[in-house]
Amino acid sequence: MKEIKMESKEFNRVLHNLHLENLSLSPDMQKRVLELVNAKVEITPTLIKDILQNGKIKRKRQ
Repeated sequence: MKEIKMESKEFNRVLHNLHLENLSLSPDMQKRVLELVNAKVEITPTLIKDILQNGKIKRKRQ
């Protein structure tokens, strides 16, 4: 999968869909999301809840 960037069509579509649902991401949160996606981290409901509640990501230790 190609790397997603702030100006990519795919990311702008996500932001537009969030806007349609009356939701938005701060610029800082947008950067975090892109880092996660590009790092190939599995996005799960638990991960999303952690980010929204704590503003942080609990990383699993390997």
